[in-house]
Amino acid sequence: MNFIKNHIKKILFSVTIFVLIILIGLSSIGRIDGANLGFLGGVVSGFQKLTFNTGHTLTNSFFSVQEIVRMREENIMLTENVYELKEQVRNLENIVNKSEALETEYEMKKNLTYDYVVGQVIALDDSNWFSRFTIDKGEKDGLKVNDIVIHAVKTDKGVVQIGLVGIVTETSSNWSKVITLLDENCKISFRDINSDESGIVQGNIDGTVTGYFFNSKALAGEGDFLVTSGIGEIYVPEIYIGDVKEVVPTTDASTHKVVVEPAVEFTKLNRVYVIKIDRQ
Repeated sequence: MNFIKNHIKKILFSVTIFVLIILIGLSSIGRIDGANLGFLGGVVSGFQKLTFNTGHTLTNSFFSVQEIVRMREENIMLTENVYELKEQVRNLENIVNKSEALETEYEMKKNLTYDYVVGQVIALDDSNWFSRFTIDKGEKDGLKVNDIVIHAVKTDKGVVQIGLVGIVTETSSNWSKVITLLDENCKISFRDINSDESGIVQGNIDGTVTGYFFNSKALAGEGDFLVTSGIGEIYVPEIYIGDVKEVVPTTDASTHKVVVEPAVEFTKLNRVYVIKIDRQ
């Protein structure tokens, strides 16, 4: 008696489960030995229906969760593949750009008759117009103040030219500072190869390059090709400065201001050549 009293709950639970199992099995045929289950059969049938629907819903939910997890994993994989492909494209573009730049430099070097040093741009000044920068070559490489800085450029016609960047203004043992033709303190004597007229160009504070002809009656046309004239003691002749972009009348209407499009793309400048000029 004490055993039954102590375990009455477990016994009732077990009996209930057993009866339900029997009834569920019997309700699958709807009758017991040909007898109609009546109300009890309806209860069991309803319970069976509830159990089936619940199981079906849980099963569908389980597979839905699995599908969501699978799709998320596939999405992560596809995203990673896209990033990898983009990185590959960037690497290929970088290789192509470097190859084109090296090819252009190779063509330029064939026309150089001066000793030169190749320098890497390691610092820019505070200017927004790339008017001054520092390179990683200096006195130990044979560089001096007023050495000419150039860069290989390709014209619209596909001709490679020696493009003017500027000059060295300060040197140390392993670095040099460069001032470019965009700087307002940089003045360069030029020659228009279309008209053979000469003049002066210089940079401006807004990053543009403008100039004028020595002959006030000289005229320039859009697209005229400007090179260094060699007048003065700094720049050797025939270095490509840029093209005439616009001709603007001055206030006195007797002269014209020339707006120049530099040959060198300064925003893309990271590697330059420095011509070592023996001025003695």
